[in-house]
Amino acid sequence: MSVELTLPTRSQLPTQFTAQVDKADLDRLSQFHRARFAEKTWQARQSDLRQYLIWCQAHGVELMHATAADVCLWLSHLASDNCLNRLRYQPTSNTSVLYAGKALAQRSIRRRLSSLKWFYDQKGQDNPVRSAMVEQQLAGIVRTLPSQARRAPGLLAPDLAELLDGIEETQFVDLRDKLILSLGFAGALRVSDLANLTVDSVQLHRRGLLLKFEQRKRKNQFSQLALLAGKDPRRCPKRLFEDYLQRLPNRNGPLLVRANRNGAPLTTALHPSSIARIIEKRGAAALSDLRFTGHSLRRGFIDSALGNGAPLSEVMKISGHQDPKTLMLYLNDIGDFADHPANGLY
Repeated sequence: MSVELTLPTRSQLPTQFTAQVDKADLDRLSQFHRARFAEKTWQARQSDLRQYLIWCQAHGVELMHATAADVCLWLSHLASDNCLNRLRYQPTSNTSVLYAGKALAQRSIRRRLSSLKWFYDQKGQDNPVRSAMVEQQLAGIVRTLPSQARRAPGLLAPDLAELLDGIEETQFVDLRDKLILSLGFAGALRVSDLANLTVDSVQLHRRGLLLKFEQRKRKNQFSQLALLAGKDPRRCPKRLFEDYLQRLPNRNGPLLVRANRNGAPLTTALHPSSIARIIEKRGAAALSDLRFTGHSLRRGFIDSALGNGAPLSEVMKISGHQDPKTLMLYLNDIGDFADHPANGLY
């Protein structure tokens, strides 16, 4: 089922001008108006609304005439196993297919409902999502579904060392993947952070690397991140970056680039989802008993650093967390027993 859905990015743009405006003016206004949200937020909303629209089509619901009861039914499907609640993309036909999968997590359901609420608000009509019926349905789902988040396993320092040692550097792709693993761990980076890196945003320092970000996640202010050079050159992010740079044909563009079928570097940047798949694939090849994700490097650094006794405040400087409570969620189960107040009492 192929669906095209255009998000209402211009719905709140000013329209009553006394000044003379042309297309360039409107495009400029639209550009800044769209920038009020991160591009990743737009992509997430597009994905959420595409699933809802295809669900509506499958159940005979008109998108602009959906009722609160329709939204409640949709929520119940998201929160239940073996219901039409997920999309599978078919790259050969460029279509998306709705299929029955496992229940979504509480957080995912809340995000999709938030996207839907925003969509109907932008349309300037009665919003079925704002109904008390929908709020009560969500409350029931929250009480029913498990509250524990499904967190990715962390790629811990010893496992990462073993993984990096097993990757040769003869091919460009292998060196690139080693750099992804090394940078991602050393900086506790998200896959979106890695994808946004350019050659110019990485600065060599005698003690390591300095990464410069115009934006990280929802933070729009400039930030700088120091990555310490490693003692072992096989795993050192600084050494890997220097060697990788020698094989990169274009030093004015993205840092992490795609490769052609022969393994030669191209000039186009890797997509965040591609970087996540690289981490998953490399992790599975070396440590098949765990299922790593694109978030495993970030969690692995935090778990390893805290487990090694690093101060919480120093780890937060690297991870970028503002709230220590959020950072504590990354601790492994073993972290619950470290410095336990009952130690020695019985």
